[in-house]
Amino acid sequence: MTDLSRRSFFNDFFLKSTINLIAELQEAYTEVKTEFEEFSAEAKNKQDYFDSFESAYPLISESSYFLEDEVARLGVDTKGMTQLEIVKEIYNRNKQQVEHQ
Repeated sequence: MTDLSRRSFFNDFFLKSTINLIAELQEAYTEVKTEFEEFSAEAKNKQDYFDSFESAYPLISESSYFLEDEVARLGVDTKGMTQLEIVKEIYNRNKQQVEHQ
């Protein structure tokens, strides 16, 4: 007679465990995907920070006392530049310096 315990072991343990594993992997993938999308949105917002005076205003208003020092330190020619353009230039130069280190 056929030993059915082997089949039940296969069905009960192996198949159910595999199905549970796939479900857990899918859940983990969904969580990681959501976190990545949130991170991407935050990164996009940071890139858009200097696109308008309104979004960069807090930085400009809080750091206006230090802009002259940064301009002198970085050697930025500010003739004909708006405050927003000056801040963008300082930001870009500082970013380049960090990337080269």
